[in-house]
Amino acid sequence: MNKPQIVETRALSVLSTELADAIRSMRMRHAMFENDCFRTVDDQGPRSMPSEIPRVKVQRNRVYTGEGEAGTYNHHSQIAKFKGRYYFAWSNSEVYEDYPGQSTMLAVSDTGEEWSEAHCVVPGDFDSGHLRWTSGLYADDNRLYLFGVAHYATLDATVPGMRRFEWGRSRLDLHVSSDGENWEAYEGIAGDKTFIFEEPRFTQEGRLMCGGTQDGHPMVLFFDPEDMTAPPEVVRMPKPEGIADFPYGETSWYQTPEGLIVMWFRDEAQSLRLFAATSEDEGRSWSQPMLTDFPDSMSRVRAGNLPDGRCYLIGNAYPKLLDRSKLMIAFSDDGIVFDRMYILLDDPTAQRAFGLLKVHGYQYPVTLAEAGRLLVGYSVNKEDIEFGVLNTEGL
Repeated sequence: MNKPQIVETRALSVLSTELADAIRSMRMRHAMFENDCFRTVDDQGPRSMPSEIPRVKVQRNRVYTGEGEAGTYNHHSQIAKFKGRYYFAWSNSEVYEDYPGQSTMLAVSDTGEEWSEAHCVVPGDFDSGHLRWTSGLYADDNRLYLFGVAHYATLDATVPGMRRFEWGRSRLDLHVSSDGENWEAYEGIAGDKTFIFEEPRFTQEGRLMCGGTQDGHPMVLFFDPEDMTAPPEVVRMPKPEGIADFPYGETSWYQTPEGLIVMWFRDEAQSLRLFAATSEDEGRSWSQPMLTDFPDSMSRVRAGNLPDGRCYLIGNAYPKLLDRSKLMIAFSDDGIVFDRMYILLDDPTAQRAFGLLKVHGYQYPVTLAEAGRLLVGYSVNKEDIEFGVLNTEGL
C-alpha cells in the first residue's frame, strides 16, 4: 500500500480581507447561476447576492482580426515603444495553437489607436515542423529586440490538429532591429529548454531581468544592456516539488517600493492560485515559489509597476479552470497586500473558428505603463489581437 507523501511548503496571503471576501462572493454568485441554484438576481433577497468586483472603462482598439487566410489563431501578445512608435508582436498560425509553421507577426502605430497592416517578421516552416512562440519585445534607445522560443513539432495523424513537440530542439532566439523593419537573428542565446514569456525589465538597481523556466525549473535571466546578444546570466530558484508545475516560463514580476522583488508564476498543476517567489537582493537569490491566495484560472498573468510605484497584477483572476471570460486588474500600494480589484473586460465573446487548444475570452495580457495610463495588449479567443488603454488615475 502506498504511503501518503507529505509535502511542506510556505504560503503567502496577499489579499486584503475585504478583497478576499469580494472574490469569494463573485465566485459563489457565478457558481449559483451556472448550476441553476439561482434563477434571478432577486432570489433569496439582496443579502445573498453581494456586489461583485467593479468594472472600469477601457478604450479598446483592434490590432488584428484573425479570419480566413489571415490565420484564425493569434496569441502571445508583446508590446514595446521604440523611437516614439508602438510596436505590437504576436504569434500567428493558420488554425491551431503551436502548429508547424506558426510565425511572429508585427504591427506598428503612432498612437496605439490606428495600426499598420501586420506583416510576418520571423516565419515558421510547416514542412520542417518549425514553429515560434513570440516571447518578448524590448526596446532601448537604439534597437528593438524580439525574443522568441523556436520549437519543432511533428504532426499526429490520429488526432486532428495535434502535434508533438520535439523538446530537445527547443531554443530561445533573439532578433534585433535598428529600424523596426530589418532584423538580424541570434539563435540559442540561453541554455536548452529555456522559456520566457515577457521582455526583460530593469530592477531598481539597474539590472535587466526577466523570469522564466529552464528545463522545468523556475529561474531568472539577467541580460547585459550593452550587449543584449551575449549569453544571459541564469539564476535558478528552488523548485517546489510535487505541488506545482511551471513548464513554460509563464512568469511576471514587480518590485515593491521597499525593494523586494516578487516573481509570480502560473501553476499548471491546477491549483487555481498564483505562486510567488521573492528576492531581497535584486534577484541574486530567491525564496522557493510559494502558493498564494491570489486566484487564477490557470492562465498567464502580467505584473508591473506604475510610474508612481504602485504594483499591479492583471490576468484572469477567476478561480475556475480555463475560464478566461474576465480580464481583471488588482492594485497594491506596497506590493505585499492587494486591496482593490477591477474588471477590465467581460463582454460575452466566443470563438468564430474552433481550433485545438483555443479558449474563449480575454487572455495573456501584456502591459506598457505610461504617465496616468496603462496600455494593455491581449488576445480575444486566441483569434483577434487588441490593444486597450486604461486610465489609472484614482484606481
